[in-house]
Amino acid sequence: MTQHSLATGGRSSWMPTWPLISAKLLELRKRRVLTTVTVAFTIALPVIFYGIRLIYHLSDPARYAPAGAPDAFATAGTLMDEFGFIVAATLGATAGTADLTDGMFRHLVITGRSRLALYLARIPAGLSILLSLAAAGFTVACLVTAFLGSPLPAGVVTPSPGAMAGAGLWLELDLVIGFTVGLGLGSLMGQRTVPVILLIVLEIIITPALADHPLPHFITGERLVVGVAMDQLKPAALAGGTTIGPGGGPRELHIPPMPTWAMITVIAGWIIGWSAIGAWKMTTRDA
Repeated sequence: MTQHSLATGGRSSWMPTWPLISAKLLELRKRRVLTTVTVAFTIALPVIFYGIRLIYHLSDPARYAPAGAPDAFATAGTLMDEFGFIVAATLGATAGTADLTDGMFRHLVITGRSRLALYLARIPAGLSILLSLAAAGFTVACLVTAFLGSPLPAGVVTPSPGAMAGAGLWLELDLVIGFTVGLGLGSLMGQRTVPVILLIVLEIIITPALADHPLPHFITGERLVVGVAMDQLKPAALAGGTTIGPGGGPRELHIPPMPTWAMITVIAGWIIGWSAIGAWKMTTRDA
């Protein structure tokens, strides 16, 4: 087998190679505005939130609870979840349409690279940026809760390290959903503005409304919304956090709970389903 045939085989393989993933990662990192916004809502958001809490507590300890109080941890995690979902959707939609908006899609197809590989390369590239930044921001929340959480009222317990880890994994899963759905929807529509708007509406309007208001004869339909399944899966350490949806208070699930297998099916269905839709559109789009 010649070197040329090996190169051609590598380009035509549906599995994305590391150089291809690195190229997509560099493309996303070069978008300065998008990168700045992602950093702002993953790292800067908890830093600012806890900074304000610390200033309030230091100015009037009798009136304001410590910066690392459990309710602050719940609110910080919930805000990172909701704003992070929107940022993840924006990053995903951008990754799914970058080649089209930059006029590079036709060039990439002509080079003989597999369209499926071009699509799949966007997933690890985007998630490596998103999840690493979110992990850094969540670490800030954990450190503040661990070291700046006393004194606490009687009966109030600081979340354990295991509870914090569970909350962090839940948050990362939520960002994976936002990114993959945004990527698939962006690839399907061929532009990012409408997909981002639709997912913002889903996150801050539709999901809270369905979670708070059970609809007779439509309970099964409500359960198919991924945000409802994620709310039921939400760790106790994040329960009671202030949301940005209707009312702005803690989001509570008022519909009958789903079995664990049903939650997993809904969440996996959204991730795999939208990834498959986006990949299908990528492989069938006219160059």
